[in-house]
Amino acid sequence: MADIRVQGEADELAVAMVQALARQDGKQALAIGVVLAPLINDRPTLLARHAAWTAQAHILRGEHKLARTALKQAIALAEACGDTDAIPGLRKVSAQIFQAMSAAAAAASAPLPDTILGRAIGAMDEGDHAKATELAISARQAAKAAGDFREEVFSLLALARVPGRAAEAIKEAQTVADASSDMNLVTAVAAAARAAGIEIPKQVF
Repeated sequence: MADIRVQGEADELAVAMVQALARQDGKQALAIGVVLAPLINDRPTLLARHAAWTAQAHILRGEHKLARTALKQAIALAEACGDTDAIPGLRKVSAQIFQAMSAAAAAASAPLPDTILGRAIGAMDEGDHAKATELAISARQAAKAAGDFREEVFSLLALARVPGRAAEAIKEAQTVADASSDMNLVTAVAAAARAAGIEIPKQVF
């Protein structure tokens, strides 16, 4: 869905929006999308793709309900204009939303596991920052040694809850998440950064 022939301002903005998504910069992609939208009312195919890109941007920001709304709009627009080439891309976005929502639901409902990371989170919930720090660092080291990106990211996000450690831990978590190419991990880090009010550098691919 990123194959765009540049013909004018609208196409330049479309390319910029796709490039922002490639950098996993959902905030910038949405900002560009706002400017692009009124310029493409007479281009139904690009409108459909714009809606799909908007859905992807919301996924990056952890805004799953907004992503689903944008995706439904994208599908309706693509069907209306007969843009069958867009359907595979839309199905991919739908799968990303489902995976992200499923992961979030599972994380919210699952009991804390009896692991180093689980104990670190439990200590944090109890307000024992010293113990939580020690356990989170141990969990991160074990995950790194095992090459377990997911466990390493969540160990760092647990460490980020310790006062004074948020900025450094979240930035390290972003580096690991980017290296993993796991959209769910990237989304988790972005959500943690927003919650902590921290600006993190965008990865350029």
